[in-house]
Amino acid sequence: MAQYIPIQNYWESPRFHCPVCGVEMFTENGGPTEDPCEHVLFSWIDQVGDFYNVAEEINFLLQDGENWCSPSDEEFLSRCPNTAVLFALESSGMACGPVSLTVIHAIKFPESRSNQDDEA
Repeated sequence: MAQYIPIQNYWESPRFHCPVCGVEMFTENGGPTEDPCEHVLFSWIDQVGDFYNVAEEINFLLQDGENWCSPSDEEFLSRCPNTAVLFALESSGMACGPVSLTVIHAIKFPESRSNQDDEA
């Protein structure tokens, strides 16, 4: 099952880079890049409820008719690749009341050499 890691984003910067190769995934203006790297499975914004830069290998998750409330749903995580890590950047504060935003970036890490040797 994929891992889900919540990260408190105190700086409230939407900018995010792929932790595998360093390519920018989300820009300073808060939008997804148009040319994501091969490690990106998707990005998701809770206030919008939409997926961005969805990789072909998990397209079936979004087209199977399921109405996912959140990619942190345990069944959703169980259907993602085992080497996937979902980084949930959580921001919160006060405006006219409490406000919060969660942006989830799913990254597929390469399999470790020991896993590849085991399968051979």
